[in-house]
Amino acid sequence: MTDQPLQNGSRLLVVDDDRLCRTTHRLMLAKHFAVTAAASGEEALALCAQELPDLLLLDVTMPGLDGYQTCRLLRERHPRVPIIFVTACQTLDEHLHAFEAGGDDLIVKPVEYEILVRKIQLALQRHADAAQLQAEKQNLQQMAMQFLSSAGENGTLLNFTRAAIQSPNYYTLARRLVDAIGAFDLSCSVMIRHGGETTIRTSAGQPSPLEQAILEHASTMGRIFQLGSQCVFNYDHVSIVVRGLPGDEERLGRIRDNLTILAETTEALCDNVAMRQQSGEHAAQLQLAQNSAVAAVERLRLRQQQISLDTRLLLQEMIDGIEKAYAWLDTAPNQEAAISTTMEAAVHKVLEMLGAGNEQDTADFQQVLDALRNSQALADDVGRQAAWSGG
Repeated sequence: MTDQPLQNGSRLLVVDDDRLCRTTHRLMLAKHFAVTAAASGEEALALCAQELPDLLLLDVTMPGLDGYQTCRLLRERHPRVPIIFVTACQTLDEHLHAFEAGGDDLIVKPVEYEILVRKIQLALQRHADAAQLQAEKQNLQQMAMQFLSSAGENGTLLNFTRAAIQSPNYYTLARRLVDAIGAFDLSCSVMIRHGGETTIRTSAGQPSPLEQAILEHASTMGRIFQLGSQCVFNYDHVSIVVRGLPGDEERLGRIRDNLTILAETTEALCDNVAMRQQSGEHAAQLQLAQNSAVAAVERLRLRQQQISLDTRLLLQEMIDGIEKAYAWLDTAPNQEAAISTTMEAAVHKVLEMLGAGNEQDTADFQQVLDALRNSQALADDVGRQAAWSGG
């Protein structure tokens, strides 16, 4: 905004029923401005409808529409054009009436032309400053709307990336891509190619045969191909057909950039899904192996316990058998006592060794089982987290 008067050449319209006043105004103001004249309020309105001047000099007392009525009608049709009343009226009430009608300024006849020129220049400057402020306001509003729109679009891209990176399969990835495109008020069809197979999703859910045929054909159209309000995006693993693109070039360019980001992000995340699926398969295989190991160790532990019990029973049966044999061996009592003592000592020693071994074996078996079960529980937790994040 500048404080300097506007340059000469602004277009003025002098409205006065007095021919002498019109002529005088034109002669005195022609050195500074391009001046046109009208003899009545009706003529002034007609001229303004054809080409609006930069400023009007308006008499008050005129036949037909007077200056006040003309000013009100001008304000209804052209609310911002500067209007200066040039009047012979002297009273305060008449001057207030002029301002109430919508005038910007007033000068009393007979006119001091240096003052009139200065008033015209100031009125034109105020009008230019107001127009500049209005333009700046509109630009700021437009910038604010673009910023809010851009922030919303960036939020859509960020939310898609956060969600899609957790996709456990291609179906979920395709569904999240369709949802993200839908956030831009667009409909679409999406195809993801993986391992010789394809996953297709559309804004309406499952694809129709026609949509599937379009996607298969679209994959041959090049990286980005637009036809009217439709656009195709193609990458090695991803093809997208978008419908309902806007006609506004600025918004269209921004949306195409965002769709390109979505397509490239989905292309990159296809490898992430493949790794997730491979990890899931490996985790399932590991879980089966852990289950088998737990069962095998548990069987070994039970078998070891059974062997220990069987050994004790056999030793006891051996002692009972020998003691029963004393009757037909015809041994003396002292011999029987010696044999029993020796045998019991040997059996006791065997049982001690067996017991010590059983305790150590039981501890070892339990340690192995605890480790396997902890590993199994961890694998289960990871599996549940993967399933939850992919839901």
